[in-house]
Amino acid sequence: MTRRILLLDPDRPDETLEVEVLARDDVVLTVAVPGTIVNFDLLRRDDRGPYHGWLGGRSFSYFPAARANSQSASKRQKTSTRAHSHTPLDSIPE
Repeated sequence: MTRRILLLDPDRPDETLEVEVLARDDVVLTVAVPGTIVNFDLLRRDDRGPYHGWLGGRSFSYFPAARANSQSASKRQKTSTRAHSHTPLDSIPE
């Protein structure tokens, strides 16, 4: 089953466009208009902003819901796990 979302038209706030999501990453959202052969891309400038795209002289926006873990990989705190040996330290020859 394909996920459907609503795109907003800032010039026509009462008219949304329901589309099927074909693909999504941090920059590009590819959608298709149900019942047609039309598909188009919406782009965004950063990983926290909305996607924007144009179709037939109309502009559309999609504001993804904020995720619980919304930090991008580059901004997350770096962590590491110390490696553990199964051999006790006092039994290792010097």
